[in-house]
Amino acid sequence: MGSPHELSDNNRADRARTNTAWDLLLHPPYSPTESPTDYHANRSLKNWQMNKIYDDLDDLVTDVKAWIASKNHVFFTRGIDRLPSKWEAVIEVDSDYAPE
Repeated sequence: MGSPHELSDNNRADRARTNTAWDLLLHPPYSPTESPTDYHANRSLKNWQMNKIYDDLDDLVTDVKAWIASKNHVFFTRGIDRLPSKWEAVIEVDSDYAPE
């Protein structure tokens, strides 16, 4: 067996969509109620950088790399694992902002 292949005949997207057995899920590529800056890693990085002033881009990049190095895999795994429960909380409050 080889790797999977996709056959495409370059149909227009709307026509191709009606010719597949896939269901089209109409949702935005982001949460309309959860700000991207509220996500696990972004919030932690924001706290790390609080009250810091960078002289140039290199200083910023160095600091972000230091922040990444200061976190172990458990930190990132926990943030990813918490996403489904955060999404469920948003759904439970009818798409209003879900508190922590």
